[in-house]
Amino acid sequence: MKQVKIFLFGIGGYGSFYVNALSDWKDKDVVIEGICELMPGMEERFPIIRERQIPIYKSPEEFYAQHQADLAIISTPIHLHHPHVKACIAHSNVLVEKPVCAVLSEAEDMLRWEQETGHFVAVGYQLNYDRNLNALKRDILSGKLGKPVCMKALQAFKRGYNYYHRNNWAGKRIVDGCPVNDSPVNNSSAHQFQNMLFLLGDAMDRAAEVKAVEAELYRAGSYVENFDTAALKVTTAEDVPVYYYTTHNMEADQWGPMSEFCFENAVVYLGKDYGQGPLMDYVAEWKDGTVHDYGPVPTAWSMQKLEDAIECARNGGHPVCTVQAAMSHLRTVLWLSEMPVYPVSEEALILEEKNGDTFYRIRDLENIFSRCYEEKSLPGGRIPVEE
Repeated sequence: MKQVKIFLFGIGGYGSFYVNALSDWKDKDVVIEGICELMPGMEERFPIIRERQIPIYKSPEEFYAQHQADLAIISTPIHLHHPHVKACIAHSNVLVEKPVCAVLSEAEDMLRWEQETGHFVAVGYQLNYDRNLNALKRDILSGKLGKPVCMKALQAFKRGYNYYHRNNWAGKRIVDGCPVNDSPVNNSSAHQFQNMLFLLGDAMDRAAEVKAVEAELYRAGSYVENFDTAALKVTTAEDVPVYYYTTHNMEADQWGPMSEFCFENAVVYLGKDYGQGPLMDYVAEWKDGTVHDYGPVPTAWSMQKLEDAIECARNGGHPVCTVQAAMSHLRTVLWLSEMPVYPVSEEALILEEKNGDTFYRIRDLENIFSRCYEEKSLPGGRIPVEE
């Protein structure tokens, strides 16, 4: 098989998942040709670097001056995706972590660079690559489930002071003069929202276009510049309402994911309780009584996206999560950036100290969002805010 040389750009954050995956990669014709990382001490953190004598560079220009690579994997901060893709795409195909970039003109640049270089840009929303969800999307496209009627999902992770102080851009709108718009919608809980837009796309490598966004955005953490709790109603170009609920400010460490995708002939559930607790499988129930289990939701460390990017770099083609497939999500984030963020009133907050971290919880948020999820509604005043 043709050898595939990989350039890893950023391994201190999510990029560590790629290092660990490639350390145990069964295909020995896939090699890490080099790494670009500014954080010191990576040889100690990842023994593979020293064991395989993988060189580390301070810039992609230094790397490409001495090496070739078939695939560059970019896991750098959101606001740096655009210049980092630009630095790599003339030389390599690119897998860039989600979100694709910070503003629409940057995504349009990436589409143009693909045409000019013949290299692809794939985006790392791992649910879009999952074989089970691809099977669900094919059934949606074939009309097997009927026309989409309504989509809704909820996913949340508890995050506190340490999360927002792990770097200089977490929870920020602007960093060093560049938009970043970091939030649960754009970053930590982005996948389930992206998944709904992707499933509604009119081709396997496209997402549904968005024509309107309604939202209520809240800030509970005093250390957050953007919002950390959100309820969204997004309307697609085909007039399908898409509801999404997410927060960093609840009691449990994780809440969800749960989804309900309503079509003319069937409903697809994730997280439905069939008697033994929430089932983390996507299960379709047709009106005629037919039931089909499409399989479990992939985990955060799912590497189907890496496998697909390697396959396409080796044999041609384009991974399924394209720049276009990520642009509706980006447009939604930019709409949200123009909306007000409401500070939650002090009496509605619970301050929690746990395991050396500080968290803000919104009182009764689980009940509020659960009702909104059932009703397909926004909170509408049920979360008290500062005057």
